[in-house]
Amino acid sequence: MPQIERTVEIAAPLEAVFAFVTDITNHNRVAPPETQEELLDAGIVPMRSGTVVKFRARYGGVFWTLASQITSFDPPSPLHPNTATFRDEQVRGPFARWQHDHWFTTTSTGGTRLTDRFTYAAPMGLLGRLVERVWLNNRVRRLLEYMQEAEKRLIEAEGFSEVGEER
Repeated sequence: MPQIERTVEIAAPLEAVFAFVTDITNHNRVAPPETQEELLDAGIVPMRSGTVVKFRARYGGVFWTLASQITSFDPPSPLHPNTATFRDEQVRGPFARWQHDHWFTTTSTGGTRLTDRFTYAAPMGLLGRLVERVWLNNRVRRLLEYMQEAEKRLIEAEGFSEVGEER
């Protein structure tokens, strides 16, 4: 089963990065334009364990309805102010399996290291494995790169001129 992991450093405090990423209304802002993503149901707001979110998005030229559930949610707290994590997993959609782990860690400069890992499997057995190798793995890698760069750009532009300093 393929896994794609990528880390980006964002010049903003962990709390701000976590708040941005877990605000489901920002998801459309960081998704690639060609996905034409549309939020159908935000589920429980603010997000927490058990929240189910529904999207409509275009992948591979086809529109799909995707439902993802937050299966673990550990925000920053006084017990661990320098780390946070959450996981969402597809409960309905085009993949045989889709799991997205998000890890947030404070850097030595007061910024945030955001690591995302996609673990996924295409449907249709051996044919799905072939699709993963020929097309899907590259597509998922580009999706993660695009989303993280958009998160970095938007978070750094919205409210923080320097790490820890609000505008």
